[in-house]
This record gives sequence, C-alpha cells and structure tokens, in this order.
Amino acid sequence: MGKIKVMNELLANKIAAGEVVEKVVSIVKELVENSVDAGATNIKIDLKEAGLREIVVTDDGFGMTHDDALLAFQRHATSKLYTDDDLFSIHSLGFRGEALPSIAAVSEIILKTCQEEVGTLIHIKGGKILEEKSSNARIGTQIIVTNLFYNTPARLKHLSSLYSELASVTEYINKMSLSYPNIKFKLTNDEKELLNTDGSGNLLKVIKSIYGLDIAKKMLPINVNNDDYEVSGYISLPEVNRSSRNHMTVLVNGRVVRNQTLGRVINDSYSSYKEDTRYPIVVLNIKTDPTLIDVNIHPSKQDIKFSNFEDLKNLISNGIKDVIKTKLLIPKIEIKEEKEETKYENLSLNLERNIVSDNSNENKELLTKLVNFENIPNNELDNEEEKDYQEELPKEKLPELYPIGLALGTYIVCENEKGIYLIDQHAAEERVNYEKYSYLLSHPNNNSIGSIVPIVIELPIQDYIIIKNNLNILEDLNIKVEDFGQNSFRVISHPTWFPEGREELTIRNIIETIKEEEKNFNLAKFRDHVAATTACKASVKGNTRITKEDMESIIDKLRKCNNPFNCPHGRPTIIHFTIYELEKMFKRSI
Repeated sequence: MGKIKVMNELLANKIAAGEVVEKVVSIVKELVENSVDAGATNIKIDLKEAGLREIVVTDDGFGMTHDDALLAFQRHATSKLYTDDDLFSIHSLGFRGEALPSIAAVSEIILKTCQEEVGTLIHIKGGKILEEKSSNARIGTQIIVTNLFYNTPARLKHLSSLYSELASVTEYINKMSLSYPNIKFKLTNDEKELLNTDGSGNLLKVIKSIYGLDIAKKMLPINVNNDDYEVSGYISLPEVNRSSRNHMTVLVNGRVVRNQTLGRVINDSYSSYKEDTRYPIVVLNIKTDPTLIDVNIHPSKQDIKFSNFEDLKNLISNGIKDVIKTKLLIPKIEIKEEKEETKYENLSLNLERNIVSDNSNENKELLTKLVNFENIPNNELDNEEEKDYQEELPKEKLPELYPIGLALGTYIVCENEKGIYLIDQHAAEERVNYEKYSYLLSHPNNNSIGSIVPIVIELPIQDYIIIKNNLNILEDLNIKVEDFGQNSFRVISHPTWFPEGREELTIRNIIETIKEEEKNFNLAKFRDHVAATTACKASVKGNTRITKEDMESIIDKLRKCNNPFNCPHGRPTIIHFTIYELEKMFKRSI
C-alpha cells in the first residue's frame, strides 16, 4: 500500500494557520480587513487580556446570508475572486479565502451575522461546527474568538507578553485608521478605550488621535502624482522624529504594506535635515491601478511589488524634499499658558523629597531662585554626585596639551614637545560626558528634583502601553512619573545630574531606549545606551566656536577619562602628528 495520502481538511487548515495566524494581531488584522471589505463604516474591536482571552470584532457592513456564513469557513471560499484575471486586479484587502478557516482551526469562534430579516449564528471549535441557528437581525457581522491556540500548545507557548501583543494590535489598528479615515474605529482592552476615531474622513484628525495635538500641528500635507501613481498624506517636520521606522506608514490603495526600499527612500529624503539614526513620522497613501502592483506574495498580504518602481521612488523622494524646502525649518518655542488656579507663590517645595505643601510662605526666596535657573552654578544641584565622580577619575592618560586655536570651528589644535594634536571638540566632550553619566547611572542615589514647569510626555498609545509595563526601569533610574490623561505621563521628579535645560529631552531619550530594548532588555546595555545618547545631546556640536578657556576645560577632562581616545560610538577623539612626521611632510627630514 502506498505511503502518500491526501491530508484531511482540518489538518490542512491547521498548517495554513501557521502562515496566516501567528499571534493576536494576525487574527485582528484578518477580521478587521473583512469588515472593511464588507463596506463597514463603524468597526469596533474589543479585547480581553490583550486578545489572549477574547477578541470581538463588530461591524455594520452588509453582513452574510445563512449559506454564505457556512461557506465562509471552508478553505479557499471567497467572495472577492472568481477568475484568474481577478488575481491581477485586486481591489479588496482579503482575497485568499484562508483567514476564517485557519482561525477556526486553532480557536473557538462564534459568528453572528445578518443581511436580511433573520440573522445567523454559527459556533465552531477546532474547525468543527458545534451549533448553527437563527439569531437577531442586526445588520452587519460580529465575530467572537476565544480559546486561542488551545489545540496547538506550542504556538500558545511562544506568544509574546500581554503588553507586547496589545502594543502590536494597537499599532495595526492605528495604521488601519490612518488608511481609512472615513471609517470610525474603536479599540478597547478590558473595557478601557485605547483609540476612538470619528470617521469624518479627515486624516489630520486621525493623526491627532494617535500622536497628539503637538505632533499634528507639525505635520505637512503632501500631494504629488505622475502617470502611474498618486501619493498623498502627511509628513512631519524634520524636528519631529523617532528612533524607529515604525512610524513611517505606507499605504497602497488603502492597504498597510511593508517595503524596506520605500522606507529607505522616505528616510533618505530627510537626510540633510536630521540625524541618520532618527526617522520621521510619515503617512503616505499611494493610489494606483491594481494591475501595476502584486500583493499575492505572502499570506499576510503586506509585502508588495510595484511596476515602474523607479518612477515611484523618485516621485516620493522629490515630493518630500519639495514640501520640506517650502517651510522655514526653525523650531518654534510654544509657551503654554498656565491655568489660573496654578499659583506657585502659595506652594512650598522640599527639594530633597519633592513634596508640595500648602503651609509655607517662607520659601518664596528659594522659589525665585529656582525659577531663575541661569543664576544657579551648573553643579550646584549635583555637588555630591560630582564629588563622588571626581574621586573615581583615573590618572591622566594623555600628555599635557596646549591649545593654540580652533580649526573649521570643530577641531581644537594643540601642541607640545611631541608634536601637534587635533581634537574633535564634540567627540571629546561626548567621551567626557559619557563616562560621567555612565558612573552616575551605575551609582544611583536618591538625589532628585522636581520641575517648576511640569514635564508632560505624550505618547502614542502602543508606546504608552510599553512604558506603563516598564515603569520599574524609570524608578530604578530615580525618575518618578504619574499618569496624566489617557496616554501621557507627568514627570514628578528626576535625577539632579540631568543636563540643565535638557531634562525633557533626556527623559524622552530614555523612554525611546526602553521601547527599543524592551524585548531583549539588559540593564548594563540599557545604561550604556542612555549614557551615550545623553552624552551626545549634551555635548558641544561641531562648527561651534568656543573660547580658549572652554578648549582647556575639554582637554583637561579628556585627559582624565578611562578611554580618552574614542567617543562612545567609536570615532577617534584625537589625532597626533609627531614632529618627525611634520618635518618629513615638509621635506625637512629624510
């Protein structure tokens, strides 16, 4: 008897689920895309325990008949493709006919749908129909998914944490709401609202719902086209950027796609205006004839291929550059008005404990001093830390150097009996600050200070969820925060060693580092990353004229560093030209 047999349909669906249903966001994606294809104007996604316990997607689309509802759970059953030619002109988000049977094979599903006067309810578990009957007549469809991966424990075991799964779902729904601003999306988790758009069709309103008002004010509209493609949406000012590419959203005919080449094109268009390691916030919707693209590459339908790709890349690159050039790229300082009831003169601040009380009028002088930060010496707030750090400094590793000038506004020119030295002023001060901050991070104490003007950090909801789950890291760094609205934190206090005037920037850098390192968090690497990032921001920049006293200060501190020869990123801080090498170049020595 032969060994080859045709596998049964249930087993085939379980195998297909491995490609279609990887985690919670995969299920949400397939169900939401079906709702969009069904012409829904309201889509509600309700999760319990980040979707691991229950996923409910409810829409007001055109629903299904009883026969269609049964047929929808059969593999390769679809209402979106009928002929071979349809495959080359796909107008819908879904088309493969694999999602519902794949989900049903590894979970328990209750489908309630109605297109006519009587609705239909179908109950399926592990791919087997347990119940089918008539139900209420609410036009639209509701799908409830529970017992996810109950019959594939290996898949269940390798799901991410609740917070990671929820962050992935939130990120996807954010992108879908950007793709379809005319659809009202509502996302909740454990009955807590995470996103609620108005479905008015105004893309900028959706951006505000996701990123906040401050970011929305700094978004620039873009609208360019050629014979094949029309590109529209919003791009951020260069000053608005993030540490990851996740905030560059590319949509093709309303479909959220991933294309590394387009990501590079978008980021390179900003190359003259920002750091290479930072990425803009971008929402681009590319409209084109479906025959010019191919989305039938992967079951996720997020990979895509384009015809006339070079023309599209040039269109996007030139469009972004032209929009940026039309704006005066000088960041505006927005002074927010204080609420009338906030009267600082009636408060007393205890700097050591950061306690605000109502019963002290004797500290007005202290408050006046705090408000005028420019009157405070740089080290007055962190004398103890500075003293401890100075005691830990090693013996000098560089010879005595005598500065004689500054070349190109960037390189300190020094000399001594051994020759001439060129010192990169930014790299040198960055090394000095890096070692200082590394020491302070690895020797934490309780010295902290609050801000007279509150620091409020507003985050996209998926980032807020990640930080909320990692507040212990901020506490370990002596940063105390509290919830301030739906997806914001107010900084209560922070370490006294934070660079003066850069407190908010330092905290934002730390928050972005937590987001990047969340999955593979290592305390030592985290501290090193924070120290390097903070040091870079706090150091004198290239092409900045400094005084001779500043040069001497940088050189003196650099000589005491553990490694005075490289900045934290590996670039050299100092180059030495010996007397012999100089004389050889000038033919004075043979």
